[in-house]
Amino acid sequence: MSFPQVRAQAKEFPATILTLMGIDVPDRLPPANLELVQRFNPRSVVIIMIDNFGLFEAVVYKPEALIKYMEVLALLETDDPYAIPLINSLLRGPAAFHLIDYVKNYGKFVRVVCRDDDREVFGFDQGYTVTTRDDMATYIESTRHIFKSELLFVHFLDFESLYAQYGHRTPPETLLEKIVRRTDNWIKVLLRQARVGTLFIVVGNHGRHSIPLNYEGKLAEWRKANAPIAIMFQKRSEVID
Repeated sequence: MSFPQVRAQAKEFPATILTLMGIDVPDRLPPANLELVQRFNPRSVVIIMIDNFGLFEAVVYKPEALIKYMEVLALLETDDPYAIPLINSLLRGPAAFHLIDYVKNYGKFVRVVCRDDDREVFGFDQGYTVTTRDDMATYIESTRHIFKSELLFVHFLDFESLYAQYGHRTPPETLLEKIVRRTDNWIKVLLRQARVGTLFIVVGNHGRHSIPLNYEGKLAEWRKANAPIAIMFQKRSEVID
């Protein structure tokens, strides 16, 4: 892949998002990643979290829309790449800081679309959170809120539940590929519906639990070294191919 790659620490993301949105950054936060800040000038920000998606899946499954529109690939450096600790690193900081709450209190319109468990685990306020039962419902709710939100956080996490339900009949890597391609198509629709100037940050993590995948040889080695990523691109015009 021949797009710009940036190394970024997960703990830099709260300050990076605030800086991109033109919001004052509290002194207690680790500083923003200047390389990312200098590449974008968004009017609004959409953060899409995809469980069980990383550099390996981006290279092997080649999600069409994400690769086509990608402007930067950020390799996320974190102590724990699994879903719950990584999301907490991206949203929280020291001294009870919470990114979504802070942006809302600054006067911006925020929305979170996620499962009910997420709301409790990550401390999302009920007033700005829309809870859903599955990824399809999450996608539909996201289409309703993306145009008017100044910060939208969306979490797709169907793979592990589908693996538990169908893993005995369908190879898990086949399920994962279908999830990646399906979510990629949804992101393309969301990009079309977003306002010009919207910055998309598509973050992949290792999921909530380790799931054995039946790769062999080089693929198995690459999968083992899989890294969480943030694929970033900004809607620059109304025309989306």
